[in-house]
Amino acid sequence: MEGLQKAYNSAISQATESAAKLSSYAASLEKTKNIDSSSSSSTSGIGSSSDASRALLLRPPSKSLSVWTCSKLCAFCFVAGIFVGYTLKRRVRRWASKLLKRLKD
Repeated sequence: MEGLQKAYNSAISQATESAAKLSSYAASLEKTKNIDSSSSSSTSGIGSSSDASRALLLRPPSKSLSVWTCSKLCAFCFVAGIFVGYTLKRRVRRWASKLLKRLKD
């Protein structure tokens, strides 16, 4: 059980670190966009393809999970459930065999 708690705590700490890195990256991209938009406002015409690709990168984060994220989460929980199930099954068998040996003696 301690190993599971350690793994959970390390996963949570890694998630918060990656979220902080992602937010700083998004902030730097937003600054870049603001600089580019101020310089491109002086030029006329339709934006180039690089402007379109930056627009895809700078879309605001959605409040719901994407299908890909949800499927990854489901797969992880499924594998974790199988792992925990098998380890519990072994522990229960071991505990039951010890208990039956004690009762037998």
